[in-house]
Amino acid sequence: MNKKYILPIFMILSGCGTIFSGSTQDMRFDSNVKGVEIYVSGIKACKTPCVYPLDKGSGNIIITAKKKGYEEQQQILKTKFNNFAILNLTGWPSWLVDVATGGMWQYKQDGVYIDMEKPTKNYAKLKEIKKNINIRRFALLNYPSLKLEAAQGSVGEYITALSYLSGLSDEKLIGIINKNNNEIKLAHSLTGIK
Repeated sequence: MNKKYILPIFMILSGCGTIFSGSTQDMRFDSNVKGVEIYVSGIKACKTPCVYPLDKGSGNIIITAKKKGYEEQQQILKTKFNNFAILNLTGWPSWLVDVATGGMWQYKQDGVYIDMEKPTKNYAKLKEIKKNINIRRFALLNYPSLKLEAAQGSVGEYITALSYLSGLSDEKLIGIINKNNNEIKLAHSLTGIK
């Protein structure tokens, strides 16, 4: 064999962690409720039950599970050193290959089980409180623009946004905005504070 090919072949084959376990790890996802959407670091991956190839790396990743009618759940997948990478004592090219491909790391588990729960009354109440806070904040910060749109009887971006936040129709919002002569009264009126 020609000597000029030996070094490149050695460098390619020298990432032991990458060779033996690859740069991805198949992760099994399951849950007590079928059809739960799994998001890996915010990107939709699959629906349970499923297997998804996760890219390896040194950092932990966040798994989010969502299904209509259930509370959103999150878990953190932690990484650990891949024992095959210890075989990289052959030299620095081996370490570079494993570092570049993530082969020197692996996830501590091969599967994730998500226990989905129905929302509790407290959860629904907290959700309503958060919604009202967002409505009040929007009304306080954007009162002049809301008042201008309502006075003209037109539906612009501010009334449309407030309609989305509050769930109220555009026509109803125009009436409420026109009845209230300052931002505090408007914020209270929109959220039922007297």
